[in-house]
Parts: sequence; C-alpha cells; structure tokens
Amino acid sequence: MLIDQLYPQILDQAENAVVIADEYENIVFFNGNAERLWGRSRDSVQGASISLLMPPLKNDQQTQHPNQSGISLLVGHHIELPIERPNQTRAWAEISVSCVKITDQTLYLITAKNITLQKIHKTLPYHVFQAMAKTESLQEILNLLCQEISLIAPEIFTTIAQVDDNKCLHTLAAPGFSPEYIAQTDNIKASPQSTSLGQAAFSGQPMLIRDIENDPGWTIGKNETLALGYKACWAIPLKSRDGNVIGILAFYYRVCRRPNRLHAQLAEVASSLSVQAIEQASTRERVHHLAFFDSLTGLPNRSLLYIHANQAIAQATRDNTQLAVLFIDVDRFKQVNDSLGHPAGDALLRILAGRLHEAIREADILCRYSGDEFVIVLTQCDSVHASEFAGRLIAELSEPCQIGEIPLSPAASIGISLFPENGRDMDSLIHAADMAMYQAKQKGRTCFSFFSGQLNQIAKERFALESALREALESNQLKLYYQPQVNIETHRLHGIEALARWSDPQLGHISPARFIPLAEKSGLMPHLSQWALNEACRQLAQWRERGFTIPSISVNLSPSDFHNLSLPRYIEAILRSHSLSPGDLLIEITESVLMDSNPNTMRIINEIRALGVHLSIDDFGTGYSSLAYLRNLPVNEIKLDQSFVHNLGRDRSTRALTNAIMHIGDSMDLLVVAEGVEHSTQRNLLKAQGYQIVQGNLFSPALPPEDLESWLNENLTFTQWQ
Repeated sequence: MLIDQLYPQILDQAENAVVIADEYENIVFFNGNAERLWGRSRDSVQGASISLLMPPLKNDQQTQHPNQSGISLLVGHHIELPIERPNQTRAWAEISVSCVKITDQTLYLITAKNITLQKIHKTLPYHVFQAMAKTESLQEILNLLCQEISLIAPEIFTTIAQVDDNKCLHTLAAPGFSPEYIAQTDNIKASPQSTSLGQAAFSGQPMLIRDIENDPGWTIGKNETLALGYKACWAIPLKSRDGNVIGILAFYYRVCRRPNRLHAQLAEVASSLSVQAIEQASTRERVHHLAFFDSLTGLPNRSLLYIHANQAIAQATRDNTQLAVLFIDVDRFKQVNDSLGHPAGDALLRILAGRLHEAIREADILCRYSGDEFVIVLTQCDSVHASEFAGRLIAELSEPCQIGEIPLSPAASIGISLFPENGRDMDSLIHAADMAMYQAKQKGRTCFSFFSGQLNQIAKERFALESALREALESNQLKLYYQPQVNIETHRLHGIEALARWSDPQLGHISPARFIPLAEKSGLMPHLSQWALNEACRQLAQWRERGFTIPSISVNLSPSDFHNLSLPRYIEAILRSHSLSPGDLLIEITESVLMDSNPNTMRIINEIRALGVHLSIDDFGTGYSSLAYLRNLPVNEIKLDQSFVHNLGRDRSTRALTNAIMHIGDSMDLLVVAEGVEHSTQRNLLKAQGYQIVQGNLFSPALPPEDLESWLNENLTFTQWQ
C-alpha cells in the first residue's frame, strides 16, 4: 500500500499530531500525538471522515462533494481550531494542511500542534491587556475574561466578584447568569456558611464544593444555583499585593467534579489578570477621586464643579431656563482656626459640608471651592426660589454644633448670581456671586445678597485702583509725608512718623484708608513696606547730613510683613546702607499682630528687637488689648489711638480709659504716645494725666520732606506749644 511507502513508523514519532486523509477526505493515518490531541484511539477514527476531527469544517465550509468536509479549501493555510474531545473537554490546535499527489492518488497531510497552553498564557492575557489598555470599564474587561475562559474550556461557567471593605461580595462579571440570579446572590457576606464564594472570601483559601446539593455549608441561593444546572463550584480568592482578599474567581460546573490540570492553569492565569484589572480600576478611581474631589469633605472640587456646571449651563441655554450660583463663605472661620486649632476648623468644615449636601436636590451641584468657601449651582432656579433656598440654608448652617467638648454656633454669608442675567459662563457667575458675598459680609454677615450692577462697578473701580497702585509702586509715585512727635514737657522733638501718601495723575489724591487695605488684599503690602522702610531711613540719613537733629523715625508695618523670615535681615541691611544705628528706627505694629497664629510672627518680632530696633504698638486700645500679650512682647512704647483723644474732652469714660492706659504704660515701664491731638484742651487733659509725647495737627499735620524742614527751622524751641 501507499501508506507503507510513506514510512508510517517515522510519522508516528513526529513531534506534532499527524493525520493523513485520502482524496475522499477519509482518515487513513493517525499518529500517537494525534491520539493524545484528539483524545481518540487510532482504531476509532480509521476510515472515518476528517469532519469527525474538525466539525467546524463540516459546518462552515461549502463543498462540491456531499461526503467531503471541505479540507481541500484549507490547503496551504494555517488555522486555529477548537478540538472537541469525547470526554467533553476542549483543546486548541494550530493546523496546517498540505496536498500530496502520488501517481493517481491525492492525499491530504494534516499536521496539528496543541496550543491550549499558549491560549491560556499568551492569547488570554493579550486580549485582557488589550481591553485594559483601551480603559474599558472593569465589568467589560472581566466579562471578556470570563468569555475567553469559556472559549478555552466550555465546561467552565465563570463569575468574578469583588470583596468590599465590609467583606461583602459584589458580582462584577457573570456572563450567562440571569440578572435575577445575580440579584439574589449578590452582596453576600464572607462567612463559613454562605456559598463557596463567601467561604473562600472568609478563609482566604480556595474552596471546592463538588456537590452543591449535598453541601451543608452552602446556605445562600442553593436552590437557585441548582435550578440553573450547576452542581459544583470552585472558588479562588483574588488577593492584592498586601495579601488582602479583594475578589473571588468562581468556576461553576454542570456535573459533580473536581477541576483538572487545565482548569488549574486557567485559574492561575485568570486570577492574576483579575487582580490586575481590579487594582487598575481601583487606582483609576483613586486618581479620579484625587483629581475631582476634596480630600477633607469628600465634596466635588473646583475642577468637577466646572465640568458639571458647564453642562448645566448648556442645558439651561437649550431649555431657556434660569439657574442660580451661590457663593458661601463661613463667617469668622479664622477665629475658629486661631483659637481652637486647625483640626477643629477641619471638623467644622466637614459638618457644614454635610449640611450643605443634605440641603441640595439631586439635580443641584455642590463643591468645596477653596478654604472655607463653597459653591452651589441650583438648576432650574429663579431669584425667588434662590432667595428662599438661601434663607433656609443660612438657618440650617447656623444650627449649633459641637467640636469635641466645645459648642460652636457657625454662620455663613452667601452671595447669589443668576444665569443668564449676571453671566453666561461659570467664571462670570462665580465672580459675580463672590462680589455679592462680600456685600453680604459688609451688611453684617450671616445673610445673603444678590449681585447687582453697582457691585460690578465697585469691582471695576477696585481693579483699576489695584492696577494703579501696582504701577505707582513700580514708578515710585508714592511719597512719604512726615508728622513730628513732640514732648510737651520739654518742648523738644521726640521723633517723626513716616506716613505713605499717594496722588495719582488720573485718580487724584487717594486716602491711605483706601490703598493700604487694597495693598494687603492684592499682595502688594511687602513691596509697599520695603519701600517705606528704605525711603524713611534714606530721608533720615539725608536730614542728619544737612544738620537737622531728629532723634528717630517710625515706620508702620503690616501684620503680614511679620510672616517674612527675611524681614530682620532686610531691616539690618537698610540701616547699614544708610549708616544708621538700630535705635534710630522704630517699627509700629498693630495689636492684631498679637493674635496672629503664624508661628513665625513672634520669632521675627524678637529678632528685630534683638537688632536694637525699637517697637511700638499702634492704635492701642482698639484691638485685642491683652496685658498678658503686652507683658511678653519686647515693645518700647504704646500709642493711644486717636479715637480716644477725639472724645477726651466730652466723655468721662474715655478719660477714665486714657488714664488707665497711661497707668498701664507706667507700670510696665513703657512710653505712652498720644496721637490725633488737634486742640489745646486735649493736650492739656493728656498732660494732666501724665502724657508727655503727643502728635497731631495741633502741632503739625503730616508734611512732605521740604515742608517739614521749614517747620523744623521755625520751631526750634517750640515755645508756642506752652
């Protein structure tokens, strides 16, 4: 026979499976590796149609001969086909077909290679990783994994569940299982008495139940599982890198059985892929949460606000409806932080965030905007409803609460802007609501205010003023005026206070009461303070060179200046550059510095005093007057605020206060200076109470340098002050 001439003994030892079919596509040779691949004996296939081994050919290929499977169409091709074995298992083979013609016979040589392990270890991960790279949802990725497992081993029905922090299971993928079954068995608790999944989650070990019907530990959904035809289940815990169970991979079977070696290999690869997919999704979720949610309150942050708000604005535009933007600022929040500490402030913000969340509708948008500021977007809301909501919200936010053992009565101010009247984009609406909130603060706090055109004009003027101030600092338009301080006992000059003045070419004269707070809010105060220090020291040095005897010069600094760690070195360098001694300079600070929570403030004050520079507390009696603070501060003098001097002649209680402040200064060995003296009656009353150093328009207003020189020349003895 021809087969004998093809050396069957050699083909039988071939590394791959070898099958030979005749021209009628009937099997005439079947080697040992073919027996192992197809799970069939040589005798059982001898003379049978090749379609017995490759059913897809019979189903899918069109042939001219009714007894042919269509193998002739595969000549010269490499294909992958599933091999269905008699024992109900499946293998995958890579098959090549060649056609051999010998004399008057045509033979088909079929070689096949078992690629089942390649499918498990290469193809399966490739498909899953490809889905992960496309950032498909976790459910889509895991459903794909389950389906790929079924392609390799159709006797397996796979589910994958996630285990939450409370040890409850939630189905992520279960292709082929009905939604009703998933709902009945979902959210089960890890327990030794539940299902194989719950038991595996509880123990952290694989759990095989070969006979679900007779297993005493399977107590949840047993009948429903059996009704679907599943009789056995193998549950494998999915563990994170730190060893925690984060999910369960489950193989269900329709017969009572154990998993075989192929199933074990599938479980090993699928478990690793499932863990990677779950951890990738968890990482993506954490990154998303960090990017779009506030870590303290859990509320959406500014980025997510803009995404949702822009969608709401687009919807309102299409529907021709209104919406309202509420800008909410917690009243006196800094006092909570300063007096109780930042942990208490954080706790208060979390409480208020919870109240805000409870107050809004599902369609509304809430975010923590920054610090102690929140923003709410009320969809489909006009001014009437916005007003009603804001009133209720203020009442709810003002409900007393307790931080630790300390009772608090929080409050908030709210500004409201409306779409489309006050703006057609989120930036404009928030800006308008922010301005309205500041108006609410000025009206007395714990109230709400709507944006108006007048507020917009005020904001424009403030912006123009800020721009002009910035330019004035850059082009040296600001000037220092100087007001003398005199000793009404000795009639001599005690010192001079430098006071900033600004006259703009377009805006005219601008009061310090306007531009000093503006410099604070706009961040220009450090530049203004450094300019004033340098200019005052330069002027003092120049006057002394010209023969004027001026004991010292005082300069006002802002509380924010004492957050700058380089301030002492800057002062020291200025004094050195103008050949002045530290005692020639006096720094005036306000009482608010005493309450500053910044840890650097006292350090900087002490460093400045250590240089030998004198310190004075300005506007004493109007702020946080505290003898405890005063006792610990390295100050040389205190300045009685001019509001006391103004009422001195007509108010007994004011005279009592000024007398008490004088005694405080004496008892603490501090010089007390009275400012704002405009009438001789005030001077005489102060002198009677023991005040020696005074300043005010009675003696001289603040003057430009050249006018002060004239004043000094005319008042060398100061006899007219008697």
